[in-house]
Amino acid sequence: MPPALERPEASYIPTLDGWRAVAILSVIFCHGVNQTRFPMAMSLGYLGVSLFFAISGFLITSRMVDEARKSGTIDLGRFYLRRSFRILPPAFVFLGTIVILGAFGVIPFSLSPVLKALLFVRNYTPMNYADKATWYSAHFWSLSVEEHFYLLWPTIFVLAGLKRARWVAPALAIVTILWRMLDEKHDFVARLFHAPFLSGEWGRTDYTADVLLWGCALALWIGQRPWKSFMPRGTTSLACIGLATFNVIAAFYPTTIPHARNFVNLFMALILGLTVLEPNSILSTILEAAPLRVIGRLSYSLYLWQQLFFHADEMPKWFQLFPVNVLLIMLCACLSYYLIERPAIRLGQRLLLKMRTRDAARQNSNEPLKVLA
Repeated sequence: MPPALERPEASYIPTLDGWRAVAILSVIFCHGVNQTRFPMAMSLGYLGVSLFFAISGFLITSRMVDEARKSGTIDLGRFYLRRSFRILPPAFVFLGTIVILGAFGVIPFSLSPVLKALLFVRNYTPMNYADKATWYSAHFWSLSVEEHFYLLWPTIFVLAGLKRARWVAPALAIVTILWRMLDEKHDFVARLFHAPFLSGEWGRTDYTADVLLWGCALALWIGQRPWKSFMPRGTTSLACIGLATFNVIAAFYPTTIPHARNFVNLFMALILGLTVLEPNSILSTILEAAPLRVIGRLSYSLYLWQQLFFHADEMPKWFQLFPVNVLLIMLCACLSYYLIERPAIRLGQRLLLKMRTRDAARQNSNEPLKVLA
């Protein structure tokens, strides 16, 4: 009997969709308000993206842990194929739309930022907002971080093995923190590459990896299906609110807390962990409300398309004005999710099914990389 199509729903954690909704709404608010009048909006957007990163680290590692425990192996080829069909088609369609709109003069256009986004190096290139075309692919800095993470962490996981990875993930997070503190002080990268724009640039992957790695460590230590919460019953929501309050204060008033970012990134993962550990808490119940879960499912498409319907100058287009822009963001996100994301994921699943069926029929002796003990 051929193996069935992969069903991510089998490991579905509804609370995480709620957190995705919180993250994307934070980003949309950040981009949608006048940041001159509301300068703290940028900090809120930073918190939203950090939350996305923590979720990514947790989910990707959870699925690898599950695969390693079931089969004793991690097939990196299958992993990258799944990620490619999940991430790339919607991103490429968005960038293609930017090119077309730019060609017809609907929006400012420059080829260079689009190429940098296409190659996922947006977070290591200057954000020159004097060039208005820069805005429309600027959000690919975070997608670049995600792609770099997808390239590096699975290989590290396989080489380290399941048991050692539990220590490797937090160790790498600490190394990232120490490196960030050193580079912020001495500007090693900016000086080495003669690139002043990289000085203290918080969007660099080597600056941001710790929040992803804390999410990885969370998955490795509590597991995808955790046994129980270590918190006394009824205190999970209060603990999450306390951590979230700290994060907001640290993000909005960073000078009041030394090395605030180090704590913010760690606490993002802890907040996720607490709600996953106790899915019956008040906060988890709120996060699992149907509207938030719907927004969470659409969050990737929402993140891609919201950038088009906001602006970085004082001359917005008609489609960048409220409430038209909000309606168009939702419309484009729904079209992207149902016409591009889901069909692409199903196509990737069918390809994986054919590959496994073919390999089984041929009794292929080339086994995938094994997770070392």
